[in-house]
Amino acid sequence: MSNGEPTSSEVMREHKLQRNLKIVVLGLGALILMGLGAVIVKVIGLSTSAPAGQGIPSISAAWRTTGEVTLEVPKGSKVVSVSLSGNRLAIHHDGPEGTDITIIDLNTGRRVVDVKPVEALPKN
Repeated sequence: MSNGEPTSSEVMREHKLQRNLKIVVLGLGALILMGLGAVIVKVIGLSTSAPAGQGIPSISAAWRTTGEVTLEVPKGSKVVSVSLSGNRLAIHHDGPEGTDITIIDLNTGRRVVDVKPVEALPKN
């Protein structure tokens, strides 16, 4: 047809393209909503859980020989974070004497080192 009207096959092709685009848009919208829901669940879970280390004067970790390693921290200290790397356990605790990081060898159950972080010097 030379008058510029679309043929029926072109019209059907256009309808299929529009239907496929609607399906893609609905699928992406559903993915966005699921991601938002996962973020909300995680935020609620983090906000309702108890903070780690509040009021705990010592921390224990599994050990091969006796089954337990105990680290005594100064009175009034709180454990800020615990990190495991291989057979080394790093415990970051904050107390009246300042911040301290203790590294324990889990194979022997002994302290490897106590690290006192250096405070940053003021910039000139």
